[in-house]
Amino acid sequence: MLSWSSNKSGSPADIDAIAESERDAGVPHGAELIAFTDAVAGVAEEALVKARQALVACAGETFMIDAAAVVANFEMMTRVADGTGARFSEEGADHRAAISEKLHISGFTSAR
Repeated sequence: MLSWSSNKSGSPADIDAIAESERDAGVPHGAELIAFTDAVAGVAEEALVKARQALVACAGETFMIDAAAVVANFEMMTRVADGTGARFSEEGADHRAAISEKLHISGFTSAR
C-alpha cells in the first residue's frame, strides 16, 4: 500500500531506506516517520516518547496524530484480515515476497 500510494502521489518511497531505518525513504519527514514507526513497533516507552516528540517538532502535532492513525489502521487491517482468514491472491506473490524480504518481516509470528 505504501509503494502504491507514494507512487500515485508522485513521491515514490524508497523501500530499502524503510528497511534500513537509516535514511528518509524519500518522503517528507521520512527519517522521523521511520523512527516513529520503529518505536511504535517496539517495546521501549522512552523511544516512543522521543520519536513522537521529534515528529511533532518537525511536522506538527496534527501530522503525528495522522501518522499514529495510519499505524493503528494498518494494525487493525492486519487483524481483520487474519481473523477472517483472508489470503493474498497468487498474483503478485513474487513482489510481496521481495518486499517482505527487504523489510525483514518474514520472521514475524503472523507471517505466512
